[in-house]
Amino acid sequence: MFTLVATLALTASPAHATEVVWEGFYRARGDVFSSLSLSDTNEYAEGTSAGVNDRFSVRPSWLLSEHAALHAQLDLYPYTLWGQTTADTTDAITGEPTAMADSDGVATESDSLVAVRAWGEAITPYGHFSAGRMPMEWGAGILWNAGNTPDSRHGDTATRVQWSHTVQQVFVLAAWDQQYEGFLNAEDDMQSASLAFGYRSETAGFGLLNSYRYQPSMKWNAYTGDVWGFAQIGPLRAELEAVGKFGGGNLETGANDISQMAFGAMINASMQADKLGGEVEFGVAGGDVDPDDKKEHTFTFDSNHDIALLLFEEPMPTLASKVANDSNGGRTYDAALTGDGISNAIYLHPSVHYNLLPNVQAKLAWTTATLAKGPASTDGRHGYGNEFALSLRYDPFPHLWVRATGAVMLPGKFYSKYENTDLGGGFDKPAFGGQVVGTVEF
Repeated sequence: MFTLVATLALTASPAHATEVVWEGFYRARGDVFSSLSLSDTNEYAEGTSAGVNDRFSVRPSWLLSEHAALHAQLDLYPYTLWGQTTADTTDAITGEPTAMADSDGVATESDSLVAVRAWGEAITPYGHFSAGRMPMEWGAGILWNAGNTPDSRHGDTATRVQWSHTVQQVFVLAAWDQQYEGFLNAEDDMQSASLAFGYRSETAGFGLLNSYRYQPSMKWNAYTGDVWGFAQIGPLRAELEAVGKFGGGNLETGANDISQMAFGAMINASMQADKLGGEVEFGVAGGDVDPDDKKEHTFTFDSNHDIALLLFEEPMPTLASKVANDSNGGRTYDAALTGDGISNAIYLHPSVHYNLLPNVQAKLAWTTATLAKGPASTDGRHGYGNEFALSLRYDPFPHLWVRATGAVMLPGKFYSKYENTDLGGGFDKPAFGGQVVGTVEF
């Protein structure tokens, strides 16, 4: 029923709508890795892993009048492995569900369509007033990232009331968010209030985001300050974002009197000259000397801020589970030291690209990283390692592109000298990755 209602809503022609604007993409991505375990000697090393997944993201906007608009985002088959959502039938003999991979196979509604965002907007001479479940975006995206690109895996969303206004190049934004905790008669909801302001033109911009978060029941109070700026001078573009988080209180895990002081920053410079271009990015995500004390210093970039194919993208080391079942998918991440997101790291990421043909571009990238800070147990094993990647992108027609990437990650001592109490060690072998992405954007 939900699929039918959503389909009718998207295809119907509203009687009073002046315009419907469609944005979105379909993206299919195939990955092969050998091996995310970083080992061929560990008894739980999984060897080669591969899979293909897709995502169809639709973002319609109904421009009802010059003063009112509705916006939404629907994801069809989001991050679903190919063949994962075939229909089930019941075996008449055993009574067990059996997948039907034939022409009658259909996906269940819960798997095939996800309502991600929906919000309304009022446009007035005094600014834009919005309310609902909407994307969060700021600066270079290391703190808030909407995740609306085909390469993104997730996106930041808030249920909020927001006001924004721009006068010439000066902008201001104020918002209030709420995270419902499940009890209407208890003051346990997480609340956030944000205020941002700055200046932006086609060639330069800067801004300051201030966000205050509190939860009465946990006595949690936290302030986040984010400074961002960019400048474009001819073919050269530079961008900077720096974030500080300060707070304290109790956690729902039962830990009390926790204090937080964490920092993260990145600076990116890029240049394009005829067929040749280059980019270099340097970033710092703060770490913690003692992760078991009551002082939190670790900073994690938004997971959509990607710099590599393997490092800070795929959990490593990923091992085969001792007992494979439907819930673990045959894998365990109990030994994983890094995952999806730059955290506790100092990294450097230069790249160079060259337009081989008007619609073909080759790109060579290097990523190297080390711990920002670490406990005494990591002494002598601070290096994450180095990743080298080569990609080719082909844009045969407008709105359509295909990209193939190959990468090798050489693990540093942070992995190679690591020994897990239950799952052993031997995490010193290179990881190889390959990825092919095909996208239709509109």
